[in-house]
Amino acid sequence: MSETPPPWGPGDSPEERAARREAHERLAAAADRVGMSLRQLHTLLSAVAYNEAATRRFLAEDVYEVPDSLLDDLLRVRLADLEGE
Repeated sequence: MSETPPPWGPGDSPEERAARREAHERLAAAADRVGMSLRQLHTLLSAVAYNEAATRRFLAEDVYEVPDSLLDDLLRVRLADLEGE
């Protein structure tokens, strides 16, 4: 029995199910190659996602003082300005 539920749901189209199944199989194979279970991979990726969200929140609120929804646009403009200097 699988240790994680399948990544597709009852409302997915056949194409979505096939794409999700293929992605799931690639992730499972990659985890297996490095000796990890899917649960371990999930735990690590969850930590990365949490850290990314915390970093974005810090940059948006404390550094640039903009809403998170505008952070990407602000950074693009600032980087473009730096390239132009």
